[in-house]
Amino acid sequence: MIPAPLIIGLDTVGAAALLAAVAVFVAKAWRPLGGMGRFLLPAILILGLAEEAANFMESWGYLAQADLFEGAISPLLPTLWLFLFAVELGRADQSRLARSYDRLKAVHALALKLTVTMEPKAVMDEIVDAAARLLDAPHVIAFTPDPESQQLVARAWRGISAEEGAAMRIGVAEGIAGKAFCDRRPHVTSRIGEDLSAGTAPIAERYGIVHAVGVPLLFKGNSVGVMALGRRRGEPFTENDIRLMEVFCADAAVAIENAELYRRVVASEARYRALVENSQVAIVVVDADRRILAWNRGAERLFGWTADESFGKHISRIYAEEGRLMPERDILPALQREGLWSGEVPSQRKDGSRFTAFFSLSRVFDAQNRVICTLGIISDVTESVRVREQLYQAQKMQTVGTLAAGIAHDFNNLLTAILGFSGMLRSALPPGTEEHESAVSIETAAQRGSQLVHQLTAFSQKQPVSPQPVDLNHIIQETARLLERTFPKTLALQTRLASDLATVEADPNQIHQVIMNLAVNARDAMPEGGTMTFATENLTLEPGSAEAPGVRPGPCVVLTVSDTGTGIPPEVQPRIFEPFFTTKARAGGTGLGLSTVYAIVMRHGGQITFKSQAGQGTSFRIILPAVSH
Repeated sequence: MIPAPLIIGLDTVGAAALLAAVAVFVAKAWRPLGGMGRFLLPAILILGLAEEAANFMESWGYLAQADLFEGAISPLLPTLWLFLFAVELGRADQSRLARSYDRLKAVHALALKLTVTMEPKAVMDEIVDAAARLLDAPHVIAFTPDPESQQLVARAWRGISAEEGAAMRIGVAEGIAGKAFCDRRPHVTSRIGEDLSAGTAPIAERYGIVHAVGVPLLFKGNSVGVMALGRRRGEPFTENDIRLMEVFCADAAVAIENAELYRRVVASEARYRALVENSQVAIVVVDADRRILAWNRGAERLFGWTADESFGKHISRIYAEEGRLMPERDILPALQREGLWSGEVPSQRKDGSRFTAFFSLSRVFDAQNRVICTLGIISDVTESVRVREQLYQAQKMQTVGTLAAGIAHDFNNLLTAILGFSGMLRSALPPGTEEHESAVSIETAAQRGSQLVHQLTAFSQKQPVSPQPVDLNHIIQETARLLERTFPKTLALQTRLASDLATVEADPNQIHQVIMNLAVNARDAMPEGGTMTFATENLTLEPGSAEAPGVRPGPCVVLTVSDTGTGIPPEVQPRIFEPFFTTKARAGGTGLGLSTVYAIVMRHGGQITFKSQAGQGTSFRIILPAVSH
């Protein structure tokens, strides 16, 4: 028989223990319970307290039938506990699944976002933000290797100051981050003072970090960086956390590599675009239909059209009229055969001015050997063509001059005899007779031959030169007075002479011959009358000047002889300085006038050029070096 006081004491202790357990359980279990759990737990507690109260009252004699009450309640309590466990276990599983789904959804959303973000810094910032949200880690640092220092350098961070992040560097294989980078697997620790690197341990201590993990950023099996995460409180990083971070870091590594590749592509494109845009030559790209795809600044300077004005336009706009047939006749067949073509093309600018351009064209093919476009590098070679033609002309003149010198010497010997005997014959025959007139004709023809020999001698540079200081203005004024008396009155002579004209070192007789030859040509170009103008001016040529490549740099004198005559036809212009070439009637000239002028000017170290347009006249411009004082 158990004494009643002992029973009462046991019930009292049991009730107190139950109340304490209830208080602790409610404090810990109430908050995480779901709706059904929050209903079942109070019911179980009330029934448990009711059972204990019945036992207590029975012990004190207040309730005689407590066993009946206990019999009704005791079988119900295990059932309710089991039901509560089943409900809460299912709810916990659902909660874990929902949390995992949310994490995976977040990883997927981040992966999608990173695929469209190409700026490396923005990618790194997005990665550390997402990592902090996914693992509830307020402190995150993303490291990538620095090739120069062989260290891991912080590229983005959260939870530390900007100064700390900018200065953050750790050695490879140092601390959990360095080890994770080298071992290519995660490293986790809760021993902050022992396992962190010298660079990160002070920061962890400063911010109270107690749990840390380092997860490598792997791309094709190689470490391209590492993520370091830290928590100040809560549970350590679990296996699920680490597996989630591995999945996350795999996507992050791909995004980082893509961003770096994009950065390199952008930098390469910018570099090559700068090279193309700043090139001094014109660079043009056209498609298969020969419409312009690219037009650099050099093309803008050369042709006058801007890039906006040129894009999409047909390339034929840059060809001059005389070059319009070249694409179909020469360029396109060569490109189709060989993929390359180069040559000189008559071209025109936006303002209609003509020039000679050198085209270097090449077709660009894709991996399937299909033509993508045609690349053209174009430069203005007008001056080079002019210099080349002058050189060719000089070589031709030298060759013909050598031949003419030999002919002139032998021919002059023959003419000397003819002139002597024809003079004797003319003197011996009575004037007025047919024989006398024949002798006069022979003598006249021989004299014309002698003049021709004189021209050949001048042309062949065998004529002696007597250089001396010469005032061009004085020679022009003398020549003008002579021309006014001998030329038709329908021709008007004008002079525009520089008052301070420099002196030239030249043979005055040959300079007079140059002026007379040009004046006679101008007279013949104005059969119906017109205006002939002589002009002089001073000029200073800089070293390397393209204006007169063959003339000595320094002070020069410019002589211009112009007329308002018929002009020189374009097809004739390339040949006007050729010896024996003339457009005059058979008896109108020898074809040595301009070639002699050219030879004399070259002999004096000068240059002669001309401009002519049919129906508007011709202008010859002679540059001679002046005497340096």
